[in-house]
Amino acid sequence: MRFPPLQSAPVAALVALLARPSQVSAAFINFDNCLDQNIRNSNPLHLQFIPLFVDARFNTSAKSHNLNLTIYGNVSGQATQGDHPPPGDPLWSNPNDMFGKIVDVSPSNNRYSTLFQRYQVLTFDAYEAEPSRFCNSTLNDSCPLIPSFFANASDPDSLSAFSVSHDFYSSYAFATFATTISAKSGDAGAPDIACISANITPALGHTLSGLLTYLPVAILILVAIATAAAGIYSPWGSTDPFKWTTNYGRDQDLLRLVTPGFGDCLQYVQFIFLTGALSLNYPGYYAPVTKQASWSALLFNSSYVSQGDGTQSLQDGIYITNGTYGMTRMSQLVGMTAVRDIWACMAVWLLVVAVAVVVLCQLAFLVRWLIRLLSNTQEEDLRQKNWPLSGGMVVRQKEEY
Repeated sequence: MRFPPLQSAPVAALVALLARPSQVSAAFINFDNCLDQNIRNSNPLHLQFIPLFVDARFNTSAKSHNLNLTIYGNVSGQATQGDHPPPGDPLWSNPNDMFGKIVDVSPSNNRYSTLFQRYQVLTFDAYEAEPSRFCNSTLNDSCPLIPSFFANASDPDSLSAFSVSHDFYSSYAFATFATTISAKSGDAGAPDIACISANITPALGHTLSGLLTYLPVAILILVAIATAAAGIYSPWGSTDPFKWTTNYGRDQDLLRLVTPGFGDCLQYVQFIFLTGALSLNYPGYYAPVTKQASWSALLFNSSYVSQGDGTQSLQDGIYITNGTYGMTRMSQLVGMTAVRDIWACMAVWLLVVAVAVVVLCQLAFLVRWLIRLLSNTQEEDLRQKNWPLSGGMVVRQKEEY
């Protein structure tokens, strides 16, 4: 028995994922072939549409907020017994011979091949379409769909495809569509011929992204101001900057007043961000939300090691990542080229912060020295406190990060 090229779904899918053409800029997302294993592994192979690419586009600029999905793949298998003809056999060009083809109307049962769509958000259906004719949604080729014998598995435009879309009239920020697209043959028993499931996370939008990024910054600034004010103006406080900038020698009642402080709150923000980098099956929106606090761990879209151009995780209105582990997915959301850029980015910016802390301390000591010089005050030699305070500040900020 001879089978057409591209019939092996796992091999073809792997080739397609590893060899995506550079000229294609569409948002290809991760997906699962949800056809029953008995159909996918049948021998001889049952007639089916094997998906290789899924292109998703969510229109965030229009009020309709249209979600469009295009599934590229290949037809394989057979609905009747018999040897599979070779690619050049006249059977494939014969419109009256339905062997190994997905047809509009079943000649044996007089029923349409039918397409189904379902979009779930959490525990409710955002939209479930009425069944429609599968062949009305096909692209590149029209029904009857035959195997693409000479198609390039890495070029979606050379494959058969079908497309679905729906207007949601909402941004669905902070949500993820659990999408299932399936098709059934018009033959007796309505056997399944296609099934694709994918999680699609719409963009948060500029307003929400900015709020999630800058609200923690504002909270940290307020905490820093409140901590400094409590350390200076409380009954146990002091105006001496060598005392209120550190916890050394403070009264226990004052320590209770200024705790949690700036460093504690910063670590809370870091914890939230790092939970999004765990290799757990979070809802699709969780990592993009926690990614907005990547600044707290000194991670930015800089690729110091790989020297790449970065990763654009937001494409066509949805978030796209492709990684096995949570840290890999988070690095792509941040905008890094490779996961090995994470430590380098943190180390470089930590060094920048350390240098900035030392410079600020030295400027403060310079100002204090000038004030003592102009006022002709010789009460203490500040050089004895310079490097101990500067070194302590550097160690403290390193502990915070």
